[in-house]
Amino acid sequence: MGNLLTIRDLHTNFLIHAGKVQAIRGVDIDLDQGEALGIVGESGSGKSVTMLSVMHLLDDNGRVDEGSIEFDGKDITHLSDNGMRKIRGNDIGMIFQDPMTSLNPVYPIGTQLMEPLLEHRRVSKATARKEAIEMMKKVGIPSPEKRLKQYPHEFSGGMRQRVMIAMALICGPKLIIADEPTTALDVTIQAQILELMKRLREETGTSIILITHDLGVVADVCSRINVMYGGVLVEKGSTDDIFYRPRHPYTLGLLQSVPNPQSATKEKLIPIEGTPPDLIKPPLGCPFAARCSRVMKLCLTHRPPLFPVGPGHEAACWLNHEKAPKTEWIGGEHHG
Repeated sequence: MGNLLTIRDLHTNFLIHAGKVQAIRGVDIDLDQGEALGIVGESGSGKSVTMLSVMHLLDDNGRVDEGSIEFDGKDITHLSDNGMRKIRGNDIGMIFQDPMTSLNPVYPIGTQLMEPLLEHRRVSKATARKEAIEMMKKVGIPSPEKRLKQYPHEFSGGMRQRVMIAMALICGPKLIIADEPTTALDVTIQAQILELMKRLREETGTSIILITHDLGVVADVCSRINVMYGGVLVEKGSTDDIFYRPRHPYTLGLLQSVPNPQSATKEKLIPIEGTPPDLIKPPLGCPFAARCSRVMKLCLTHRPPLFPVGPGHEAACWLNHEKAPKTEWIGGEHHG
């Protein structure tokens, strides 16, 4: 399958009263057609801003200053507003974190579901209504003919999220960007939403980018994972690489700070001490150096590149340099 999305050396900045926030500092991302990619990292790492840069949905004080974004063979880095309107909701759908604030409270669900079809496909209202009902059935919303006339406040959190998924999928997009789609949901509904996304990807061939701070969420949906921290990519690889062969201390910290439900014994959770870096004055070296238990002098002054550590697996840590002191990686090749 061909490449659908290519991001190269992306730099996104926000101008605020205190200075310039360097939110994204040279990010490269590749996504193949039909692939599910997870982007993980704690709040403020740059996950959402990267995708908002792709969608041209940055706040007025934000802008892409360097780099390129290519979607389906077309450079969209500086595409006009009219050009992006033809892509948003049509070729790229986005599921936002909080459906209650993303759905318009004064319009019925049906009106909001039909809008992308009327805008992009220029179909009749009768056809749009029929397709909206079919899509509601696909995402598991019961009695769609009745619920089409209801308002967002009449839906539960899980059902509102299903409506958001339906809106994102209704024009048959090539890419779905899901930004923390299960954060506000209980674990049962969360599992249902993730299973729904997997099934729809298999049925439609739509590519998915799943943004989350929860590694457990991406484990069952995504084939590859990119780990972000401090506005940069610190590790990228297959899901198995990230979970069983992590080669960056931050990735390891994320894994050690969440419980393992499959473990037969009690395991102590190890939190990541400290706070993320100030991106108005980002560190010269590795952004994780101030919180890293394995920090070296070099880490404080020089930012590490992404070192190849396996087939399709890269990690931006000086410990992966051929001349670095040998160390054990939990679950990695050197762990005894």
